Amino acid sequence: MELIGSTLTATYARPKTSHFLPAISTMASSYRNTQPALAMNPSANLWRTNSYYKSSTVPTPSSIQRGNLDLVRAKTMFYPSNRTALSTRYTPDDWYKSNISNYRESESSRKSAERLRRDTMRLMQDKEQLTRRTQENTSKNIGERLNDVVFWRSELSHEIDNMVTEIAALTEVKRRLERALAETEGPLQVSQECLYHREKRMSIDLVHDDVEKDLIKVTLKQRCEYVCDF
Repeated sequence: MELIGSTLTATYARPKTSHFLPAISTMASSYRNTQPALAMNPSANLWRTNSYYKSSTVPTPSSIQRGNLDLVRAKTMFYPSNRTALSTRYTPDDWYKSNISNYRESESSRKSAERLRRDTMRLMQDKEQLTRRTQENTSKNIGERLNDVVFWRSELSHEIDNMVTEIAALTEVKRRLERALAETEGPLQVSQECLYHREKRMSIDLVHDDVEKDLIKVTLKQRCEYVCDF
């Protein structure tokens, strides 16, 4: 708590530091590392013990002049707090320039963010259109391939049905041929027996007539059957 009658520079009445500009030293900081108010010359120290035991001397003009210079120097010196405060104060132009710089940086950041947002939106739209076109082409190709697969599947099924029908017809023909071949076993044996007995003829009776030719045809048929079996 400050004493009654203190100035407005008390700790509770001092202005608060700003966050936009560098901190300015106040009266509280001036209390640190303070120097004596009067910078006296060491040679002009009055507290000397031997001054009580010496007789007074008449001051010379040189000593009076040196003392006057020390007093003038002491009176003209500034306090550290006042000197620091005056040297660190900012002008309204500095404050205006700082605000203008902050505004420009904010505007530049806003424009950069807006540009990035527009570029991102444009990129999203381009990728969306590309994805849509790719999806349409892929769906079209898959649909065409599916139609081709269905068509060739139906063609294969039709060909399989035709082959099954043809195989069944060939099987029936084969069965009929086997039956016809089995029915020729009896006449074949008869013709072979006839040829065997015709070989028993003597001299001029061994005639190569039409009957023998027919019998030979029957035997040739049997030989062809054997060849087909192999």
